[in-house]
Amino acid sequence: MVQPKVPPYFDHLIEGFQRGEVGRFVHLGHWDEPPPGDRPPVAGELERAQERLDDLLLDMARLEDRQAVLDVGCGFGGSIARINERHRGMRLVGVNVDPRQLDICRRIEPANRNLIEWKQADACDLPFPERAFERLLCIEAMFHFASRRRFFREAARLLRPGGVLVASDIVLTESARRLDVPRHVVEAPLQDGFGPWPDPWGDEGDHRELALEAGLRPDLVHDATASTCPSHRFTVPSGESWAPGEPAASAPVMLKWLHRGGHVKYLCLRFTKPPAGGGAA
Repeated sequence: MVQPKVPPYFDHLIEGFQRGEVGRFVHLGHWDEPPPGDRPPVAGELERAQERLDDLLLDMARLEDRQAVLDVGCGFGGSIARINERHRGMRLVGVNVDPRQLDICRRIEPANRNLIEWKQADACDLPFPERAFERLLCIEAMFHFASRRRFFREAARLLRPGGVLVASDIVLTESARRLDVPRHVVEAPLQDGFGPWPDPWGDEGDHRELALEAGLRPDLVHDATASTCPSHRFTVPSGESWAPGEPAASAPVMLKWLHRGGHVKYLCLRFTKPPAGGGAA
């Protein structure tokens, strides 16, 4: 297969994992109450917040024992590891384009009579038969995919009737379109550090439209923007600031600036494939 581009920040995360400085979660965290802005970060705080975000999404998935679960863009396998610990008789499959990340995932030992598989594959062209899974997860990965539309079609193809897709995604808001700066000033650092980000401006359509088009029913949208924003205390060095137009722009600083300014939304989403004979509405 042609090797798709892997976001550059994973080079640093992989090195950090090998040194024991990074855990299995590679997504932002969730704070039920944002910490006071004047106190420094606490050791282990990000990891606990990442676990909370993962728990929120797994709760949305309504997992049950003996299900087949596919995690698309599985990172270092953190979500599958938690399911493996908590459920029995599961078929757990993680997909990623990066073989280095899959090598890290393969260190997870199956427990509770679960089966675990890891596949290198493109999220828009998944190597599984129709109706192979009861649950699909896609945590903070969809914005990297070549096409959200094609991913939703794949999710609808792979889910069994009554199956559920749970995802989190980062999207630019309408206010980002109205910023008094050229689009490339916003887009270039995001692409340099977090790319591929093929559709930062949502030109393909919003999640509800794409899901309905694919035959999935949107049934929950949780706006976690405010709860995920404190993550940038850990992704951007303390005291670093940036405003549009400065030449030393970087992807983490740009994302933090957009997030704090209300120009980015962090959404947690659930979609259901209607039972046979039903239809998305």
